[in-house]
Amino acid sequence: MASPPQLSVDLVWDSIPPQNADLSDLDEPITEEEVTQELEDDVSPGEAESRYQEYKTSYITTQKQFYFDHHKNEDWLKDMYHPTNLLPVIERRNDLCKAAAKNLILDLQSGTLDLGPGMTAGAASKSGNDSDGIPADGEDYHIKRRRHDRGPLKETEPLSVAPKAHPVSSLYQRIQTDIDQTLALVKKLDEEKGIVGNILSTGDHRKSNGDKSYAGSTGPIVIVRGLTTVKGLEGFELLDTLLTYLWRVHGVDYYGMSESKNAQGLRHVRGDTKSANTSIGSAADWEKKLDSFWQERLTNGKDPLVALIAKDKIDASADKILQSYVTKVKDDNYGWKYGCGAKGCIKVFHAPEFVLKHLNLKHPDFISKLTLRVQEDIYFQNYMNDPNAPGGTPVMQQPAQEQQDRTQQAPTPTELGGGQGYFAVEIPTPPVLIPVPGAGRSHADDARSSISAWDEQYDAGTNDAHASASSA
Repeated sequence: MASPPQLSVDLVWDSIPPQNADLSDLDEPITEEEVTQELEDDVSPGEAESRYQEYKTSYITTQKQFYFDHHKNEDWLKDMYHPTNLLPVIERRNDLCKAAAKNLILDLQSGTLDLGPGMTAGAASKSGNDSDGIPADGEDYHIKRRRHDRGPLKETEPLSVAPKAHPVSSLYQRIQTDIDQTLALVKKLDEEKGIVGNILSTGDHRKSNGDKSYAGSTGPIVIVRGLTTVKGLEGFELLDTLLTYLWRVHGVDYYGMSESKNAQGLRHVRGDTKSANTSIGSAADWEKKLDSFWQERLTNGKDPLVALIAKDKIDASADKILQSYVTKVKDDNYGWKYGCGAKGCIKVFHAPEFVLKHLNLKHPDFISKLTLRVQEDIYFQNYMNDPNAPGGTPVMQQPAQEQQDRTQQAPTPTELGGGQGYFAVEIPTPPVLIPVPGAGRSHADDARSSISAWDEQYDAGTNDAHASASSA
């Protein structure tokens, strides 16, 4: 089968298993009502809900295992979850992040940076909320914000579309806390991806001396030096700049408490203090959740993609296996020596640790073969542990015409206000066809007919492209 064409990352439909998969092997998921009817009469509603959730989890696990078995040898899935394939993917991702950081800083220095919540400039012309300036403790922002000279901003999406954080996010004390936390995140994530020279985290930082126009702000100030201007960022403007940087460079939705390898759309923005949900208890719970999430990332967290490689686990497995490839050799002149057990290698050393070092440096392919089973296990676990993995959503088969209409009407990334994330272009999505757990033979045949038609269409397009290239 030809490789599937790359589609918008915003499409969330699953791909159908290959043509040799029997789609009728999986039963169609039953509803919560049907599960409840099968339970005893004395089962409480809470217990019934719990039992249904257990059933749904079990069903999804079975479906994902089925899906993985029929797609595990395909490069697009390996590029998402296999430790070996992820190495070049991470390298490309880091290069994209460096380029995004450089462009954003250039826009900041030139005074043209759009602080909107979109993944690309212009997705929304404003950031945070519409409040202005920095107030006294516990107050919302009301002082007119000092804007640097910006170019015209095209508002392609109203700010109201962006998801909102808890209203407490707009209060003065919360702003200061979030500035410190986002600064720390910028430093850590930049370091993980090899980004250097970021003026937001390594530039000229000063403390505000109580500028009256900022109502006594004592938070940090970041000095931005352009070609003809020098500007100090502080308060809400500094925070919005940091939030924009984290989102567009690192895929971090700070208020949304997420770090995504496929960041897209709009990030969360500060909530309006006039919102109904402003109770003290609600605010405290939200702040605790937000701070706990990011403090865990700052102190113990790893780059999500790097974590999927599980290098420590693979190295530990390799060390254990390699012990059996250290051979003890008797030397009449020097006593015992230790040889390399790799095929065709005759190197000898004075101590076992030198053999292990030699194996790691000179025989990486040999080690890769020895740890293949461990890598395959990690590959499977990475896929199963991802709640958003393809093939993990129970869905029903749709008529071919409806499926076609849905594909044609699918919104583009630009229409959704976000464009592609830093990583989205690296992983093509599977064909937009939906698996049919438990479908009858007629549905399975229809599905296979659809995928065959897609193959013919895709191959024809590929051949035309090759013909055009040849003629050119």
